[in-house]
Amino acid sequence: MNVIENNIVSYVQSSINCSAQDILAHLNKEMYVSKTTLYWYLNKLTKENKISRIARGHYAKAEKKPFIPEVNERMKQVNDLLKKALPFASFCFYQGSELSPYLHNIATNNILYVETERDSCETVFNILREQGLTVYVRPDKEMIYHYIDLAGDAIFVKALTSESPVFVSEGITVPTLEKLLVDIRVDEDFFYLQGSEAFYVLRNAAERNVINVSKMMRYARRRHIDSELKKDLEEIGL
Repeated sequence: MNVIENNIVSYVQSSINCSAQDILAHLNKEMYVSKTTLYWYLNKLTKENKISRIARGHYAKAEKKPFIPEVNERMKQVNDLLKKALPFASFCFYQGSELSPYLHNIATNNILYVETERDSCETVFNILREQGLTVYVRPDKEMIYHYIDLAGDAIFVKALTSESPVFVSEGITVPTLEKLLVDIRVDEDFFYLQGSEAFYVLRNAAERNVINVSKMMRYARRRHIDSELKKDLEEIGL
């Protein structure tokens, strides 16, 4: 790498999140670099995975890893069952244990979450129950607190918010980290993660993984918590 590249990478690595304007101001303390030249270098370094682009005009350390939920056999079996019964329905799957690395307080959650269109939730519930599976449809805080063991092998069927940020991994639709970070603040079945714990989850996720702030805020607006989330993002420097 040349002097400019080294300077950019060093500066980005010293910060959780920095803007292109921050980088330009830093470079111009020692040498003149135009905006055009800066963006050329930023694109080059991003493609080479030496820095990460986390939002429009914002960059972070490249060692942050992308979030890729585990796709296990249980998930594949349930997906195959539901796709066969409801070929035109949409689904999103994930394990509650995906959140474990980010928690401040230890909370075991082995629930398999199945999200689908609101009108399909009852049908999905009935299909899974007929297979002898332990399944709940849209369980609320009281039901979970008194009757459900989150460390067990139950399945929660929930409504999938339209335009949720999801992607396909190993043939299964799974949530992005941005979706989960928003959902845990809103969904009643994640009551035990709300409040200060949601802030710890966000901060820990920002330290471990690349977060697309623009994508997360778009989804947060759909779920009406963008103001709350924006405050927490500003506090951790994103």
